[in-house]
Amino acid sequence: MQQAFEIVNASGSPRALLVCDHASRRIPPELGALGLEVARLDEHIAWDIGAGELARGLAHALGAPAVLAGYSRLVVDCNRSPDDEEAFRRESDGWIIPGNQHLTDYDRRVRLASFFDPYHECIAAMVGGFRRRGVVPMLVAVHSFSPTLAGSQRP
Repeated sequence: MQQAFEIVNASGSPRALLVCDHASRRIPPELGALGLEVARLDEHIAWDIGAGELARGLAHALGAPAVLAGYSRLVVDCNRSPDDEEAFRRESDGWIIPGNQHLTDYDRRVRLASFFDPYHECIAAMVGGFRRRGVVPMLVAVHSFSPTLAGSQRP
């Protein structure tokens, strides 16, 4: 299985930590494509297009560490509270997500333990490392923007 997160520039020393909650469009093989056409995974419903590359580039340019989520927001949205209904989206931008329609509590707990928790534990550990050095880091969350969503223009 692919990692739940990626660390870029782990030994970076500036006072910033970059995070990217929607860096990947990957779906674990055991979940197939969540019942979607594979082409849907290239769209904004699955990830923030370009955000992972931007976070990597910024980390290198600034010499700062970055933590990037390793799986699609459709598996579990790392930018939501686990008890938020949107953490396991049943629909996105007009597309039904078949693999999320009938999740049990067990299914949710497995996804949280496999993808969400390790990502957030890594971020907490990185912040802890800053604090042990006496540094309060600037947290930079990298996202991208889709100019249309659910049929509405977003200027």
